Amino acid sequence: MSNQMNRASWMSERFWRRSRLAQSAALLGVLALAATGTFAVEEASRVVGNGLGGIFSTTPPEDLSAEEFAKLDGNWSEWSKGTAEAVTDFYAKLETSDAATQRKSLSNLKIKQDVMRRALNDSRYDSLRGPLTSLYNSLTLRIDFAEAALDTLDLDGKQIAASKTRVRSSSLLSSIQNLENYLASVGNGSLWLTYFHIPELKSALSADPEGPAGLAAAAKTQMHLMTRNTALDASQKAFTNHGTFQSLSSTLDQYVAAVRWTNPAEATEKLRADLKSLSTALDTYASSGEKAGELRDSFARARYDAPDNGDRLASTLQKHLFNYNLRVLVSEAFLNRLMSQNRVEQGPVNDFILGANVYGNQITNTAVDVDLKPSSNTVRFEIRLNGNINSNTQGVTPQATVYTIGNHTFNARKEINFDGQTFSTMPATIAVSPRNTTTGISTQMSGIPIIGRIAQRIATDQVEAKRGEAESIAAGRVQDNVLPRFNQDVDRSFAEQGDKLNREVFSGLRATKLFPDTYNYQSTDQLMTMNARVMSPHQIGGDLPDSRLMSVTGATALVHETALNNAIDQMDLAGQTVTEAELKAKIEAFLTKALNRPYKFQAETPVEATDEDEKALNGIIFAAVDPIRIRVTNDELTIVIRAGFKQEGKEDIPTREITVPISLEAAGNQILAKRGNVIVAAAEGQGGGVAINAVVRKKIQSVLPDRAVDSKIEIKTPEKIVISHVTKIKLVDGWLVINID
Repeated sequence: MSNQMNRASWMSERFWRRSRLAQSAALLGVLALAATGTFAVEEASRVVGNGLGGIFSTTPPEDLSAEEFAKLDGNWSEWSKGTAEAVTDFYAKLETSDAATQRKSLSNLKIKQDVMRRALNDSRYDSLRGPLTSLYNSLTLRIDFAEAALDTLDLDGKQIAASKTRVRSSSLLSSIQNLENYLASVGNGSLWLTYFHIPELKSALSADPEGPAGLAAAAKTQMHLMTRNTALDASQKAFTNHGTFQSLSSTLDQYVAAVRWTNPAEATEKLRADLKSLSTALDTYASSGEKAGELRDSFARARYDAPDNGDRLASTLQKHLFNYNLRVLVSEAFLNRLMSQNRVEQGPVNDFILGANVYGNQITNTAVDVDLKPSSNTVRFEIRLNGNINSNTQGVTPQATVYTIGNHTFNARKEINFDGQTFSTMPATIAVSPRNTTTGISTQMSGIPIIGRIAQRIATDQVEAKRGEAESIAAGRVQDNVLPRFNQDVDRSFAEQGDKLNREVFSGLRATKLFPDTYNYQSTDQLMTMNARVMSPHQIGGDLPDSRLMSVTGATALVHETALNNAIDQMDLAGQTVTEAELKAKIEAFLTKALNRPYKFQAETPVEATDEDEKALNGIIFAAVDPIRIRVTNDELTIVIRAGFKQEGKEDIPTREITVPISLEAAGNQILAKRGNVIVAAAEGQGGGVAINAVVRKKIQSVLPDRAVDSKIEIKTPEKIVISHVTKIKLVDGWLVINID
């Protein structure tokens, strides 16, 4: 609503200025005559309102500075220096070049970009992978965004708006009809139509949806809708926020945005201002990871004012800023470590087959494993049950006893699909290969010369004649015994696991607003992939990671810094004042809620402060915006804390910006976290000097010492506990990559 109010205020200001046009003309003439010759030359050389001039900065952002390119040293020194100069030249000439020239410069930068892309795919340059990846991603983001902005500015807004306005007008009339139907069922409901000037709006839309009368009527209704939450009492406010009013407000905004482009000069001026704000916010966020909310707000305004609803901008930012920020890849071999199992069961045989009472015993060996299948929108796999039944029986009839060894193999399969929340199962199938081997036959005549042999031969012939039927019956017995139980066991197991997943895992994530706002599960014949994005409407997501980071032998988890920062935001630390103990308790409570089980930090011997000033620090005053930010750069995870401190008996320490670099390494059976040099500086606009910074630095060093933790991971399944280890940790351009054996 604030955006709409600002827009209304801006439009009113323009009207005020226009009404004094005649008065202003004389003043402008005097100012023009008084202008210096230098001013005239500068204005003549500047291409006003063309291309990216006035939208992008005239200097490269920090993450594309010459200092960053200098990190590509050695054999790359000359190339990186030339590329830094090309980037600087592109930004410096934006004010004096037109769109066509800017596109040509972008094409030249794409050549540099392609060199970096090729190097990233070449193992010979692995030593430079960190800085090379960062620079490549930063440059790619700016090239893609520049082209998207130019494409958006090049659109024929008036032509697009004409078509769009007709569609939006139709939608608006439909919303009006829905509102009229709703209010007809409410006593005196028609009075609200008059209050919001609906009859005039409906009449203007019907007469000429693209004309100024339609826009004027829409603006009047829009203004009244925007003020309903402040001008009305509580009951009226609740009533006018019914879904039909909300729908009318939404379609009205879309209509106004479209019809505004019937005045392309004014609309383009507003769009350029939006793009400038978006470019500034983008550079701030890309360089520091801060002010994500400002970036989202700028993007929303640009989308609202762009003739294509910002589709070109959205396509670019989706790839770089709104992509998945959590990715988990699990190999089929690793899944089988978790889910495979072997069983041995033995028991008696007591049956009646082909007129014979069959007695004996059998041993059943079964093995369960997982077979992944390709699927683009689910994890699809089969549970396979491979078994072997060895039996030793005797079949007894009045005429003979037949001794048989059975060796029956079977293979049962049941397909499972997981869409991220629910397991669905298909009916199982089974194939049986029966095999009976007769090891002996005895008859009542056995032992009697000649007659015994004749009886033996007759019995043998009868057994052989019925072998096919007997094996078919054996296969049927196996199927009848195995298939229903297999179906029931798998259905029950996955129903229980799905319920447990929702109760014990997802419920906690939802309660703490950490459940992904979008996700995708997929599989190939060798790999299961989970992609998720943890992001609210005021946060930022991840980018597309280097494909080489997603190589998998066991399991790999890729966590983007935005997933960590977005989770930190949900702790509501911004603007809070807490003691160290309160902060610890707050984090424990949050994790307990998120994990849906008790969580406590491991008890440690506290480090006693030796400095009196350090002892006096008894409270943390977190900044109102971005109090804690995680940055993942090349081989380092950096914690940036923006906070002041309370001091016992002294004035509060103003807000400091504290930077704590931490290296992470999987070494043997441990994960080593080593803290680097802590940097403390005054936040923008805050006081305090070297002595204060030193006190804060000592405090941070005492609470964040080097640590070593066990790399072992215990994964509990319904059948067993699987022990794995973290084998490697990589920190590359925003991504924390964890490899598990």
